[in-house]
Amino acid sequence: MLTSCFAVVFNAVAQTPPAGTYPSAAQLSTRLKAITSRYGTLTNLQSIGKSPGGKDVWLLTVGRGKTAQKPALAIVAGLNGAHLAGTELAVQLAEKLLATSNQDSVARLLDSKTFYIFPSVNPDAQEQFVAKPRYERSGNGTDTDDDRDGRLNEDPFEDLNKDGLITQIRVEDPTGTFVPSKEDPRVLVKADPAKAETGRYLVISEGTDNDKDGTFNEDGAGGVALDKNFTFDYPIFVPGSGEMAVSEPENRALLDFLYKAPNVYAVFTLGPHNNLAEAPKFDRTKTTKRIITGVMEKDATVGDQVSKLYNSQTALKDAPPMPPTRGNFAQTAYYHYGRFSFSTPGWWVPKVAASADTARGKSTPKPSDNDDVKLLKWADANKVSDVFVDWKPIEHPDFPGRKAEVGGIAPFARLNPPVSFLNDIADRHLKFVTAFARQMPVIDVVNLRTESLSGGLTRVTAQVVNRGLLPTGSEIGDRVRFVPKMKIELKTGTGQTVVSGRKRILRSPMAAGESMEVTFLVSGTGRATLEAGNAMTGTKSIDITLK
Repeated sequence: MLTSCFAVVFNAVAQTPPAGTYPSAAQLSTRLKAITSRYGTLTNLQSIGKSPGGKDVWLLTVGRGKTAQKPALAIVAGLNGAHLAGTELAVQLAEKLLATSNQDSVARLLDSKTFYIFPSVNPDAQEQFVAKPRYERSGNGTDTDDDRDGRLNEDPFEDLNKDGLITQIRVEDPTGTFVPSKEDPRVLVKADPAKAETGRYLVISEGTDNDKDGTFNEDGAGGVALDKNFTFDYPIFVPGSGEMAVSEPENRALLDFLYKAPNVYAVFTLGPHNNLAEAPKFDRTKTTKRIITGVMEKDATVGDQVSKLYNSQTALKDAPPMPPTRGNFAQTAYYHYGRFSFSTPGWWVPKVAASADTARGKSTPKPSDNDDVKLLKWADANKVSDVFVDWKPIEHPDFPGRKAEVGGIAPFARLNPPVSFLNDIADRHLKFVTAFARQMPVIDVVNLRTESLSGGLTRVTAQVVNRGLLPTGSEIGDRVRFVPKMKIELKTGTGQTVVSGRKRILRSPMAAGESMEVTFLVSGTGRATLEAGNAMTGTKSIDITLK
């Protein structure tokens, strides 16, 4: 089986993990070029566009032969600039898949399927990880006037404690609304009046109010957040969403490629939204409106099937709720591109194993609902450093004579573990992706019968069947006009005419295991061809002899 073939190679790959930190755009380019140099016959690397900062938006195509003519999966990462783990997982998926390409089962997969991998769609924002100061940046290199005051980038972050990181500032103030968490005093939480709590701290991002408008760091470098800039549910006049949908060259390059790639069957996004651990539920009230805002009924059933496959193959548990943002790519890929669209962050803070006291039967505290508390508990248990910056006093020019301290969760720590933690995660996701590929639709033409009739006529009857475990397309795809329809066509030659039955049949998606009988009455002799399928499923052709 394919899974067992991977297991041997996974163990070998695990002995040589990638570099211990997340790469810069230049380092990522070098790594991708090394992949294509090593696996030249199975890969193609192309830049589909440039970011406003002049960085390449790469597409790595993996597959053998005429890749554009085979059913494809698109894997998209790096839209959210703070989510470096998605980019690392996308590249590792390619590396691990290619490392097993000499296995028969994997070779068959690469013969029949294409993988389009977009590892870093937002390289401008991701570059902030290696820049000084380091801060989580969602926007690309487009200059924007986020506070609408006619000036650009006039109120950026400042590294007030000179540690190279942008964290938070807490200021003791009687009007503050934050208090230290009782679960972990390093973490600040909103004071709860129902628990007789009164606020102690004001909390702001690290920096000063340069433009003296009462707001801190609201208009710094980093322009349009790409995952707010797509067409579905686009958030108009929201800071970071851009002047209009798909205003950014990176988003336009991605969509231009996908809209011209009819062979893409499904899209997987590696980002901070999760509809794989738990599939969205069908809600009829959202599908009967003029603008559909909920998953279609048949697609919800497929989503549940794929979610179970994801959970069984990855064995990842306790995924946090991660609802989609408005204007994000994963939903655009479903509602507007018309493909099955799945999204996962790949990694999230796992539950900390039970303590020795718990194992001996002593009571254990209820798990925290606070994400930062859970992160710090996991980091402490796994001896992961550089997750938290201890609170240290500073003199803040906007709060003279007041106690102000810099500290908090380090930038990028919430979504991105040390790279060494992603090797096993990539193994698990490769198992899922390849298992999904094996369940994709397979079109076959069976039970072909020809019957000679008087008058030089031949009756042709056959059954078209979907042998896969997934339908030939999404239900939402029927609402999107450029999604390929299932096509069944009798291709005739010179002197041949279809006198009864439709020569070309276009129909809605075929469910897993569904079959359809077709009948044609044909005048003439010689050879004809019956062809069924579409670009997303591949086509099956069978020759027919007319007598």
